[in-house]
Parts: sequence; structure tokens; C-alpha cells
Amino acid sequence: MSSPFPGMDPYLEDPAVWEEFHHVFITECMYFLSDQLPNNYIAKINERVELVSRNDAAAAQYLPDVAMLRERPVHQRQASEPTARAGGVAVAIAPVTIPSVESLEVREGYIEILRLPDYELITSIELLSPRNKYGEGLGENRHKRRSLVSRGVHVVEIDLLRRGRRTELAQPLPPGHYYAFAFRADRRPDVAVYAWGLRHPLPGISIPLQAPDPDVSLELKDVVNSAYDRGRYARKLRYNGAPPEPLSPEDSAWASEIVRSVAADTRP
Repeated sequence: MSSPFPGMDPYLEDPAVWEEFHHVFITECMYFLSDQLPNNYIAKINERVELVSRNDAAAAQYLPDVAMLRERPVHQRQASEPTARAGGVAVAIAPVTIPSVESLEVREGYIEILRLPDYELITSIELLSPRNKYGEGLGENRHKRRSLVSRGVHVVEIDLLRRGRRTELAQPLPPGHYYAFAFRADRRPDVAVYAWGLRHPLPGISIPLQAPDPDVSLELKDVVNSAYDRGRYARKLRYNGAPPEPLSPEDSAWASEIVRSVAADTRP
């Protein structure tokens, strides 16, 4: 089942489901690309683990109950004050375990396109998360991207979150609600920018390979619809309320009409 929205479903931006959707999207993206790539390329999923400070602006973008579950438990034991034995030897005191400030663990999958037979990294594809758009993660993401591109690796960033800071370039971005950026190592400092609105169909974006091999197209509409179907988001999303990220009055009325139409169609 596809999303009732013609483009990006704004209800997928709900923090209650975004982290899971991120994983499902990356998996479906890998499957889609694997069907498009020439035989001398492979697409694989890699994962990084980030420790986010509870004081970082990104931490507030994840569900508080999820954050609490991920914090390392605090084991406290009531200990009496140290006493001295004969000869002045102190009694051993059991330590108290307290989590550090960096206690929220965030796991993020991303895609690597490798060229055979040497498994050379050619392109890295990211679906941006709150970690990439708030707090310390902003600078870390820029540094990671710059490092990859300087090594000759193409970087593609897909931004399906309206909240948070946008990728900053030398000139203002074209208007849009959602974006994709292709940082091609062979065309720097130029960046291919895709921008589209909430009501627009999700576009296809060109994924660069190693020259002279031609680009392959990543059809975001197909990937998102497949992720929506396999993740059973028609059941999981909170369509009985407003989208988690506020819309303009016009877009809000438009989205409400779509949700009402779906509810009427599914009524017994």
C-alpha cells in the first residue's frame, strides 16, 4: 500500500516513527540501487553509532522515552562511610556507576556504492536525520562530507525532514520543503541541488558512479512507497491528528482533506 500523499508523507516526519523509517528507507534504497547498478558495482549498508549528549539540541528531536531506554542504567548501592581496620587499612568501597553526559546512542544506516574487484568506495548516500541537522552533528556532518569528497568519493544527501537546519551552500537554496544534494567529487565546488514541495511527486535523483560509467537514477517515489508498504506505516502513522511538523494554513487544509478522504474510503 502506498502513502495517500502524492509526494513525501508529512506524517512520516513524526519522531515516533522517523528512526524506524530511516532504517527501512535505507534498506529499500539499497535494494533499489542493487537492481540498477552495473555488474561491477555493489550497494551495501553500513552503520555508524553516535553518542549524543543529553544537552545537545539534537537530543530533543528523539522521543524522550526512547532516550531514557537507551541511557545506561545507574547502579547505586548504599555504602556506609569508610572505616579503618587495625593497621590503618581502609575498607573497600563499591563504586557507583553513573552514565556520562554522552548517553543517548543513535544508530544511523547509510549506503556505500563500491566498485569491484577492489571494493573501492565510489559514492556514499545518506538520509539526513535530526543528528545531522541540530547541534554538534551539524559541524560533524559537514566535516565528514568534506573529507569524503576530498578523497574523491561522491556524497549524496537526501533531506526528507522539514525541521532542522538546511545544508548551507555558497548561495541560498531554491525554495522547497524537501531537498537532495549531490556533492560530486569530480565537479566540486558545484553541487547538484534537487528541491521540491510537499504537494509535488518525489523526484528521481542521479547517483554518480566512477567516470566514465553513467549515473544511475534513484527514484525516491518508488523507494518511499516501498518503505511505506513494507513498514506498514498506514497502520503506524497518527493520521487522526495534525502532522508533527506544522504546515502552512493552505497545506494544512490540503493534507486534512487527503486524510479525511482516506478515512472515508476505509470506513466499513
